[in-house]
Amino acid sequence: MKTENKEKQADYCRKAGEIFQRMLSEEREEESMRWRSRIRLAAAAGAMALLMTACGSSKTGGSGEAQTQAESQEAAAQNQESPALPVSKTEPSVPEGKSVSQEKDVTAAMPVDFMTMDPMDTSDTLSGGVQRLMMDGLFGFDDEMNIIPLLAESYEANEDATEYVIHLRQGVKFSDGTPFNAEAAKANLDRWGDKELGLKRTTLLCNVLKSAEVVDEYTVKVTLTEPFGAFIATLSHPACVIMSPQVIEEGKEACASRPVGTGQYIFKEWIAGDHTTITLNKDWWGYDKEICGGTALAEPDAGFKSITFRPVGENASRVAMLQAGEADFIWPVPTESMQTLAADENIYVGADEGIVVRYMFMNTQKVPFNDVRVRQAMNYAIDKDAYIAVVKNGLASKATSILGPATQHYKGNEPYAYDLEKAKKLLADAGYPDGFETNLICTTTTSDLKQCEFIQQQLAQAGITVNINSMEKAIVSEKVESAEGPGSEAEVEMYMSGWSSSTGDADWGIRPVLAKESEPPKSYNISYFENEEMDGYLYAALETADEEKRAELYAEAQDIIWEECPVVFFANDYNTWASAADVANVKIYPDGGLNIRNARMNP
Repeated sequence: MKTENKEKQADYCRKAGEIFQRMLSEEREEESMRWRSRIRLAAAAGAMALLMTACGSSKTGGSGEAQTQAESQEAAAQNQESPALPVSKTEPSVPEGKSVSQEKDVTAAMPVDFMTMDPMDTSDTLSGGVQRLMMDGLFGFDDEMNIIPLLAESYEANEDATEYVIHLRQGVKFSDGTPFNAEAAKANLDRWGDKELGLKRTTLLCNVLKSAEVVDEYTVKVTLTEPFGAFIATLSHPACVIMSPQVIEEGKEACASRPVGTGQYIFKEWIAGDHTTITLNKDWWGYDKEICGGTALAEPDAGFKSITFRPVGENASRVAMLQAGEADFIWPVPTESMQTLAADENIYVGADEGIVVRYMFMNTQKVPFNDVRVRQAMNYAIDKDAYIAVVKNGLASKATSILGPATQHYKGNEPYAYDLEKAKKLLADAGYPDGFETNLICTTTTSDLKQCEFIQQQLAQAGITVNINSMEKAIVSEKVESAEGPGSEAEVEMYMSGWSSSTGDADWGIRPVLAKESEPPKSYNISYFENEEMDGYLYAALETADEEKRAELYAEAQDIIWEECPVVFFANDYNTWASAADVANVKIYPDGGLNIRNARMNP
């Protein structure tokens, strides 16, 4: 056993060394590429620092004997149980009543630009997180993603979960002066149920919403076509924030470019590719403890005078902006910069486990990914441990489902082990003994390019040639997320992405990304995966309010997904963020959305 263990260890270290040397060689590229290479070298060096503990002489005694296998396993278990996160030791705080944030204009740097200001047509968590600063939902989340009432005060449901009576909060106005009442709620519910609008998030509710009826000025009754146990959780989704009925009446374009809500901030302008600016709504109902029912949602001095969001695709540039004071906070933090920023006394760095799962879509309606053996081979051909070490700098855990572990009704499966020989055999059995050539689409951000280059290197060992096709986010949205027609005619072959169930429930972690109804442009099933049995379990789970039954049905669906492999399963992300040390309460929700409701600043 010792000999076998040593051989495995040596092989693991050899692979790590090869990855390191490949990235090291990129340092010799021309001068224009040096900064990007240094970032990637730092990622590899960080991984090597972790790996060399196992690759060196290990623990020795006076006789120089190697550490025993039992000791190695115990040390590995301890490291796995208590990972050392590269975060700041002290969290910023501001004394009560001393915040000056409402007098300050701040800047936030983010990796990509927004695609739309219409929440119901938004397919990314970053945009949704900013939209919910301007627009409140009937329900929302606290810091731990527990559902809380926002524009709704309470609700009642019938036993079959087909009728919901929602009592609305009084004394609230939209920033355009329109009163928030049952008519406004109905206008939004009617829009969410309108399939003809063709909005990306329509499948959240359009198949179950039958009618919305105004009972009185502050009560609305919602009738569903069938039992829907996830209804209130779904109303908590960032897409289900409430827009002014005046904007809805103006039409689709107005909703996409001039959002008006009841939120803590008011939309000012969006210059695509350059910046988006929102300003503080000092009349926000969330500051009023009486309207809130006794406890305000935020401190009276919380919030910034204005926030300008700037899309900056290059990781190093975002970090440099924060270090130079040109940005007040960034999210997510490039993994290769975590330790450097955490050591800077002028910056606060935070990290927490989230519910975002990273995976790579494979178009199952195109050769060769229409063969499950090829899809399984892809999962065996990529070393997830190396991915976490090299790409994520340890800030992730191996994916065990299409859902993150903190999602309701998650069921874990045994991760696909790294087994190159098994991958090659599956490829040969499928008719590809020499591999094949394919294209991988990604955005031009440093993080996307970094992980796609890692995938390219890994799959090359199985004989698979991967051509990376990087595009601006807007073009990706057009060619991938908004593509028309069947999957067999779509341009996409592979697409690296991730997803979080922004309702906290299994339904929205699976249905939008793998149900047949969710193929582009309606939603996000970029694998064009079609499986009647899985769809049956998903719909059956929507038709009951019995959570135990729902858990059983979602478990069956997750088992099918794990066996059929419509995606390559990578990792569960940690959420990361960094801010100037004088800024407190900048956080990230577990779904990856920005959480700055109580952000404050020291003088």
